[in-house]
Amino acid sequence: MSFKTEKGALKSYANHENHMINLIGEKEKRFFLLKNKDCVEYFLNNKSLNILKPLLNKNNTWLTIGDYNGLEAQYFKENNQSVIASDISDIFLKAAKEEKLIDRFSKENVEFLSFEEDSIDYVSCRQSFHHFPRAYLGVYEMIRVAKKGVILIEPIDILHTMPWMLLFKNFCDLFNVNLINKIWKNRFSWEKVGNYVFKISEREIEKIAMGIGLPCIAFKGVNVLLNIKEDQRTVPTNKKLLKKVMKKISLLNILCKLRIIPYNTLCSIIFKEMPSDELLNDLKAEGYKIIKLPANPYVK
Repeated sequence: MSFKTEKGALKSYANHENHMINLIGEKEKRFFLLKNKDCVEYFLNNKSLNILKPLLNKNNTWLTIGDYNGLEAQYFKENNQSVIASDISDIFLKAAKEEKLIDRFSKENVEFLSFEEDSIDYVSCRQSFHHFPRAYLGVYEMIRVAKKGVILIEPIDILHTMPWMLLFKNFCDLFNVNLINKIWKNRFSWEKVGNYVFKISEREIEKIAMGIGLPCIAFKGVNVLLNIKEDQRTVPTNKKLLKKVMKKISLLNILCKLRIIPYNTLCSIIFKEMPSDELLNDLKAEGYKIIKLPANPYVK
């Protein structure tokens, strides 16, 4: 069934929900990170969320998207934010609420959010956008609900960040349009539940914001997607592994700053209203690239 239709998209979301239900036997494993913070996975999770610190200086309301066990909501809660956790399945969120790990939750399909327009300050989507069968419909719905902005923390589309690769692809296309696939192994990626894996780029986010007349966007790269065995990610007090991970991230960061390789994850902030000068300065201090977008001269 094609996911380009609403019926097909709903089937994809149902597949994701069933996948979550099938994980109920792993409840303790899924809640490990909320209760035990001394492991590599928790370190990587916080590393990806700590880049949002400039947005946490004041109390805001938040909605997390695809926050299956409430880990992201817990982070915002610990930083004195008012947050609602949401996911296509609430099977783990219910349990997290019962154990008082999170305060509020809501079962949500990102294409049909149940919240009013401009009703929540920030909508955050971390490592979930790439699961959506019709990803950009989800982005526009998040923008509708948000009052101040939408945050996407997602795998980066390397073709937009490595000019030499685009040049090489164009060269390969002269002979065979599929030749580049021998090098670019994950050009076409699907998950077992059936959906195509989306990746984001600064240019795509810029076009989304420009198309609907938004005033500002911000970007920051971060390295958090590391090839670590699943059974090692949640081993508590594994200082040797954590030291190894930190060393690898430091090396990746150096290579990224030298523009040799791109960051593996991109944090994109799509602002619905122009941020204050104070917030812009805080974002710049955190290493964000700020782009103030021009107004459409033909729309008043």
